[in-house]
Amino acid sequence: MVENMLVVNGKQLRYVEGKTILEIARDNGIHIPSLCAHERLPSFGACRLCMVKVHGTSGFMNACTTSVKPGMVITTDSLEIKKLRRSIFELILSEHPSSCMMCDQADHCDKFNSGIMKAGVITGCNTCPNKEMCEVRIVGDELNFKSIRFPMFYKEIPLERNDPFFDRDYNLCIHCGRCVRVCQDVDGANILVFTKKGHDTKVGTSFEKPHIETNCKFCGQCIDVCPTGALSARGQKWYECPDDKVRTTCILCKKGCRFEIDVKWDRMVGMRPDPDYKTLETGICVKGRFCLPVMLNNVDRLRFPRVMKNFKLYPTNWDEVAVHVAEVIERYPSSKIALYLSNFLINEAEYVFRKFANQLEITNIFTKPEDLAQIDKKGIKVLYTTEGLPKLNKYKSLEHIIFQEIFPADGYEHAEVILPAAAFTEEFGTYITERGPMPLQKIVKAPDLALEDWKIVVKIARELALTGFDFLDTDEIDQEIGRVHYRPEIKPVGEYYLKYRGTPIAEKVPDFDLLLRYRKGREKMW
Repeated sequence: MVENMLVVNGKQLRYVEGKTILEIARDNGIHIPSLCAHERLPSFGACRLCMVKVHGTSGFMNACTTSVKPGMVITTDSLEIKKLRRSIFELILSEHPSSCMMCDQADHCDKFNSGIMKAGVITGCNTCPNKEMCEVRIVGDELNFKSIRFPMFYKEIPLERNDPFFDRDYNLCIHCGRCVRVCQDVDGANILVFTKKGHDTKVGTSFEKPHIETNCKFCGQCIDVCPTGALSARGQKWYECPDDKVRTTCILCKKGCRFEIDVKWDRMVGMRPDPDYKTLETGICVKGRFCLPVMLNNVDRLRFPRVMKNFKLYPTNWDEVAVHVAEVIERYPSSKIALYLSNFLINEAEYVFRKFANQLEITNIFTKPEDLAQIDKKGIKVLYTTEGLPKLNKYKSLEHIIFQEIFPADGYEHAEVILPAAAFTEEFGTYITERGPMPLQKIVKAPDLALEDWKIVVKIARELALTGFDFLDTDEIDQEIGRVHYRPEIKPVGEYYLKYRGTPIAEKVPDFDLLLRYRKGREKMW
């Protein structure tokens, strides 16, 4: 890489060839406003707010599309440039609902009417779900914008709410092209395009079809780059400022995408790609982007340990249920006991399970549905499952089912013991992905008495008087994993796998169910 020199606002800067003026400015802490530029998208030059003066040339140049050259002398902030930017910004706002930005009662309104009104049509900042993160408002504050000289024009574009997951109000669109570029140049889906021309230009799909009728993957990347409230996630936009934001890894497939999760009322309420991770370049799936909060907040979660008594499952406490499981295991030789380990167990839980099996000399460890064919062949009497148990009626040899799960999945009604487990967003640990071991953060507490998988095993191991199960947290488990050189493998969970543990995601997420049923019906039609 060749380093050269240029001058920006009277200051000499070193730079590497191939970058634009805007990139050099941002690398050196020099702010240039822009609404169309995005660090993960190709330059476009739509909003023209980033105009700068390059000495020796006539007029002004877009900082986002102009490559730097040796010896350039650039001015990014002058009275003339400020006036030009204000005029451009006024033109943008003349077709954007922006009355709140110019209202002299805006501060009063924010103070006494801070809750977002769940309006169908967004008429101003106070009814916009993007209010707290709107880049238009940020630029308006930078330019000290208080009035507009041009007549206001409302586009009167019908709201688009017929698709799953998304709401689209293109009356707020400023034609920055970010959504089009992320769909075409980053994701490669080519679903979004600019339709019509001139004053009637609009973003949409070809022939203005609903997204569900196209090949849209509903990855949400268009929402993530939109600088206004034109695009929004339907289930994640009315909770205002979250109480906390926590970053973790999605384990619904082996790609290991990183997400930042909004927490409100001690629940997950929204998800977006980790801003410090180049998730946009890896392709986000609809499961991780939209389904997790809806699924894991579901009222059907298993919450209390239960034991079968008189043909009915009764709630109990962890001490009693651990004693009961230990008694069942002690009745049978190890050859008649099997573990069914889910591919969604975190590394630490899987290690504790395998250590548990090793001390009890249990060699029947199943990790795939087809492994279950060995149940009758080997005469298995006790099955300890963490993945539900499909097609239960075909297994004739089973006498006891120990059911450790998130939801009442297949096999729940035949289980003798129910052990409610925490989801991966409710525990610390690591998970092996294509990227290698990725960290998991505890986002929220598991519901009621549900516990992390490894903690449940530890309780049972102690009742069985097994040694080496005095772990207090996953850090201690990781230290032991390092000492014994245990190497967990990448889980064979593909991007299009449609379950979490033993439960179909669509069963708990209505929008995902709608998407799958529509796409499946369309395949049959063709």
